[in-house]
Amino acid sequence: MGKMNKWKRKVSAKEEAAVQKAMKEQEKNQGNFREVPSGCYPVVVNKMEVGESSWGTDQINISFKITSGEYKNSLIFYNGTFDDHFSHGIYETAKLLSALIDDEDMSIETIAVILGHGVDEATDFIADAAEMCENLGYDLDYEIRLSNKTNPNTGKPYRNMYFTVEEVFDI
Repeated sequence: MGKMNKWKRKVSAKEEAAVQKAMKEQEKNQGNFREVPSGCYPVVVNKMEVGESSWGTDQINISFKITSGEYKNSLIFYNGTFDDHFSHGIYETAKLLSALIDDEDMSIETIAVILGHGVDEATDFIADAAEMCENLGYDLDYEIRLSNKTNPNTGKPYRNMYFTVEEVFDI
């Protein structure tokens, strides 16, 4: 009996069937995904956390949930790195966070310094920032620009996304 058979014995037919059903459901729903085009949308911060990029580096992940209109309940994602080698580096992330927090004592420069102090301090700050955003809504200007460079993994142009908070309001 091979090593893989020992694992196979630990999985019941019922468990396998449940996973197969979930996979089919996921495939079916992937076709229903509608991409949110450039525009200004009323949003709330759905989630804000420190995560890991596909390259294995630390980054901030923010998801915005659209609250009304044709794209209501759709999500817009912002991923910012903790360096300035990318368009969504520390400075752009600090600029966005400063607008989201809407606290005149938290300047872009102060936030950039905090993010630059390392992932542990950034993680604590992001948790506090997420809490500060809980009762706020925003008019978010979301712009997608296609690059003239092609992504070798997809064969499609890179998509550069730009985020500007136009208005902050209590909800």
